[in-house]
Amino acid sequence: MTSDRHRSLPLLAPSRRTLIGAAALSLGVAAPARADGSAPGAPATPPAAPPGRAVTWKDQHVFPTFHATGAIRVADMDGLDGFDRLLLVTLQGLVNRERPEIYLIADPVDETWVADLPVRARLEKDPLALIERYRDRIGGAVLYDMDSPHTINLATSIAGLRGGVVATAEQAEQHDLPVLEDLRGRFEDDPDALHDWAMTHLWPECTREVLVGLPPTHNVEVEDISWTELLREEERVTDSSNHDTYTIDLEDHLDQDELFVQFTDAFTNDGWGPGVYAVELTCDGEIVAAFTPNTDDEAPFLFDGAASGTKEGLRFCDGGGYFVYRFEVPAGTTSMSIAIEMENQFVVSVTDQAPTRVEPFSSFRDFSIATGALVSWLPPSGASGSQFEELLTEVEPGTVYAGWFSDDVAGEWSGVELCSRAGVIVVAADFYMNATALSAVRASTRARPAPPTDREAENRTYLTLTIGEGDNIQFCQRHMRELWDDPARGSVPMNWTVSPLLEDIGPAILHHFQRTASENDLLVCGPSGAGYTYGDSWPEDELGVYTRLTGEYMGRTGLDVIFAYSTPDHDSAPPALPDRVLEAYAADGELRGILQTDELGDISQPGAAVPLIGNFYPPGGVDVYREELLAKIERERGDGPLFISGLINAWSWTPSDIVELVESLPDDVEVLLADEFFDLFARTAGSTEEG
Repeated sequence: MTSDRHRSLPLLAPSRRTLIGAAALSLGVAAPARADGSAPGAPATPPAAPPGRAVTWKDQHVFPTFHATGAIRVADMDGLDGFDRLLLVTLQGLVNRERPEIYLIADPVDETWVADLPVRARLEKDPLALIERYRDRIGGAVLYDMDSPHTINLATSIAGLRGGVVATAEQAEQHDLPVLEDLRGRFEDDPDALHDWAMTHLWPECTREVLVGLPPTHNVEVEDISWTELLREEERVTDSSNHDTYTIDLEDHLDQDELFVQFTDAFTNDGWGPGVYAVELTCDGEIVAAFTPNTDDEAPFLFDGAASGTKEGLRFCDGGGYFVYRFEVPAGTTSMSIAIEMENQFVVSVTDQAPTRVEPFSSFRDFSIATGALVSWLPPSGASGSQFEELLTEVEPGTVYAGWFSDDVAGEWSGVELCSRAGVIVVAADFYMNATALSAVRASTRARPAPPTDREAENRTYLTLTIGEGDNIQFCQRHMRELWDDPARGSVPMNWTVSPLLEDIGPAILHHFQRTASENDLLVCGPSGAGYTYGDSWPEDELGVYTRLTGEYMGRTGLDVIFAYSTPDHDSAPPALPDRVLEAYAADGELRGILQTDELGDISQPGAAVPLIGNFYPPGGVDVYREELLAKIERERGDGPLFISGLINAWSWTPSDIVELVESLPDDVEVLLADEFFDLFARTAGSTEEG
C-alpha cells in the first residue's frame, strides 16, 4: 500500500452513463508534422503543418520544437478560478504555437522561474486583457458542459484542431467570442463513449506524435473550513496491526443537515496513511449508509476521492493525500454513529461544510492545443483498459504519452506497464505549466560527465543518496526547484533525478540546475531514461527504440547514471532488470550504472552489462531511516566494501533532512555521489553478487 511516487491527484472519473446523439464536427485543420518525418512516432506520410503553426518534430527528440522566442508577456493568474485559467491556458497554446509570447503564473514557483529565463519579460497587469490583445489569433470558442465534464477534454481537442479557445457560454458572451462548437447538452457524462466518439470524429485529424492524458476537472480546496478531529492513530503503524472496526459517536453533530468525513495521514513522511475497508453510518438505530470502498455502493457517498488510491475493497491515502465522504443527516435524528473498518496511520475528521469544489483542470492544455493532440482520460484498468490499449496501438514505438492516469496508484502501475508493452513512453506532465513558452526559450543543456575516479574501494560502507521523482517534468519545474533552493543543498553529496527530456520541453529549467549545481550535487537520469517506462515490459524487438533515445538524450545532456524501474510485482519486491534490458542500455549509451527500484536494497550486480544496484528505501523521517540503514549495515557488513544506494522521498524530505541524516552516520560510512559510487562499485565485480 505504499508507493514512492505520490503526486497531486486529479478527480476520479465519474460513473459510466449513456451517450446521446451528437452531430459530427467538420474539422478542417491538419495536425503539425515533423520536419523530416524520420523520428520514432512519425506516420508514414506526415500531414503538412497548418498555416500559422510553427511546431516541428526533429529526429531523436520526443517533444517538438517551437519557434524561438526572445520576449514573453507574463500574466499572473492568482485570484482567477479554474474556468478563467482554462480559457487563458488554451489561449496560450493558440498564440504560442505560432510565436511563443505568453507565460502564465499559476503559483509562486512559476514566478520564481521568470528571473532565470534568458528572455525579456513584460508584465501584463490584467491577465484577461490577453484575450483582447490576441483577439486576431482566436478563431472562436469551443463551449463545454460542466454537467458532462469530460467534454472539457473533447473541447480541448477540438479547439486545437479548429484554432479556438475552450470556454463557457458566459465567457464567450463576455469576451464577444464567436462559437465554433457548442457541446452543451449533446453528451451524457460517459467518458468511454465520449472517447469512442473522439476516435471516430477527431483522431483522424490529430497528431500521431504525442498522446495527452489530462483530468477534465479537479477539486479545489475551499478556504476557512473548520474541521473537528474525531479519531487519530497516535503510534506509527505500518504493518496493519491496528486493523479493526472503530465506532465513533457523532452526537455533537446531530443538528447538521449533512456531514463530510475526511481521512488523512497521521504521519505524512512514511507512506502508510489510512486504509479503509468498510464504512457504516447509523442514525437512531438504523443503518442509513453502508459500503465497501471501490465498489458501486461507495459512489453515492464519495464526495472527493481525487487524492487517494484504491485496491479491491480498499481506499487509502498517504502523505498529503486525503479522501472525503458525504452523508445526509435525516431530519429529527437523535443519535448517530459511524463505524469504520480501517488500519494504519489514520486521522478522521468531520465538518458540515463542503471542503472542496470542482473546477476545470487547465494545466498543460497549452501543449495539446499547440500540437493538435488528442486529449483523453481513460483509466488504464477496468472497463476502460481496452480503450486505452487500443489507443496505444495507434501510434509508433517511441511516442510519448504525456500527462497522467486517472487512478494515481493502480493507474500508474497498470498504465506504465500497458504503455511499455506498446512501446509508448510515459511523461508525467499534467501539472507542467508553460510548456509552449519554455520549449521556445533557448538555453544550453550540453554537459559532460565527470571523469572516472582513480580511487580503490576500501573496507568500509559506501552510501549514495538519491532524490526520486525526476522523470516527472512537473516535479522538476515545481517541487524540485523549491528543494533546490534549500540553503542546506551542497552541504553533503546528494543525487537529483531529472528528466533529460527537459532539453526539449524546458531547456532553461535543466540549464538552471546544471549551472547552479554545487560539487556535492549530481544530476542523474530519472526513471527510466528518456521518459518513465518499465524496460522489461517492452517487446524485445522494440526496446532499442527506447534505449537509443535514452542514449541520445543522456549523451547530449551529460548524464551517465539512470534511476530505473522494473515492472512492479505487487506480491513481492521488484525484480532486477533482466540481462536483455541491461545489454540494450549498454549498447546505446555510455552509462556508469543503474539505480533500480528495490525498497530492500537487495539487488547488487556490479558485473552486469551496466552495473546495477537496488535502492534501499525505508519509510519515515530521519530517525527511522537512520535506524533501518544502520540495521542493514549491521546485517550485511563483512570483509570488503559494502555498497548501499538509498532512495529519498522527494515529497516529504528536504536537503536539510539529508544533511541531518548524513551528519549523524558513523565515520566508517562514506557518502558519495552516484558517479564515484559506481566507479568503485564496478571494480568489485567478480565478488559474490546477489539479485
